[in-house]
Amino acid sequence: MKTSNYLWAALATATLSLSACSSDENENGMQPKEKTAKLELTLVGAPADSRATGTLPTTDESQINRLTVAVFTGATGNPVNALREFTGKDIKDAETGSGKTISILCEPGDEQMIYVVANASPALFAGVTNLAGFKAKLMLLSETTKAAGSGDATDAQKPSNLPMLGIVNKQNLTAGTETTATAALTRLVARTSISSIKIAFDKAGQFKDATFNVTGIYLKNANSSVNAEKTGSVPISGSDKANKYLYEAVSSHTANTELTTPYYFYAFPNASATPTKLIIKGTFDADGTGSTSAPVTRYYPITINKKQANTTITGGEGTDKGSIAANTRYVLTAVIKGEGVDDDSKEIDPATLKLTVTVADWALTINQNVTFE
Repeated sequence: MKTSNYLWAALATATLSLSACSSDENENGMQPKEKTAKLELTLVGAPADSRATGTLPTTDESQINRLTVAVFTGATGNPVNALREFTGKDIKDAETGSGKTISILCEPGDEQMIYVVANASPALFAGVTNLAGFKAKLMLLSETTKAAGSGDATDAQKPSNLPMLGIVNKQNLTAGTETTATAALTRLVARTSISSIKIAFDKAGQFKDATFNVTGIYLKNANSSVNAEKTGSVPISGSDKANKYLYEAVSSHTANTELTTPYYFYAFPNASATPTKLIIKGTFDADGTGSTSAPVTRYYPITINKKQANTTITGGEGTDKGSIAANTRYVLTAVIKGEGVDDDSKEIDPATLKLTVTVADWALTINQNVTFE
């Protein structure tokens, strides 16, 4: 569970106003000066209140701390027309929420492409000469651990520095003509959260006296990097020793009671054969306070958005292997009724797993309910 206070700059719209302005001829009237086009990016938003412990982030997930605007010509190879990184006061005043217009000069031309990236690492796109080079740059999941996009990476993710991307295609910039366009930024991460874990062992079954105590929640096979085409990621897994920002220790859970404190993580899209999973880790005792068995560590893996037996998916179709998409929220609840596995790389028998998934973009919510028999 990540908690903190934030000031944020929310993006309501990113309006690109491109005006090409002709210049006067030089004194002898024989050779015109170079014509330029002015690219204006306007951000509009309002400050957010701080959020309390135990709540999921909302408006702070739209905060913009750094912005890169890149314009590419329609010529062969799409060379850079103009590229600039904006930070701080260039973007907006987070205290008042007042809008801020920032400008960049570029050459007039037809079928220009504009890429707007928020919250990437500093100077990530410096030196890029064409669109292919821009698309090859990888944005890192570790940037989500930097509060307001500054300082060193930490051991906890923060909703105030999520990478975002907006693209405007085929813009004609004509000298002396004002052109307007809108670039909608969307988050490049998905958010996976779990807000309820119930323990419900069958009192007439094999584990009638069993107890389970949740000790950790983490992501496994989370994509750690992505480019502007949402590919190029490398999967990593959270633990209490490595990639700690994808791991949450749970110290407040009492065995066999419902855990209702929300825990959440951000990860880049993943539709590979190695799907992203949320893992519930804890201590399982088959006979509870009895003396027959000793407590052991057990895992309950949940493959995000996977179609399987005893699974109902609403708002989307899911996939055979499981997948997560950018700018999408996955909200999970779990009911544990049986013993988990002894290794988080193993699967739980689908017959013991009841899963409900509601798929939606960030404007809505994905609900996923899991029952482990």
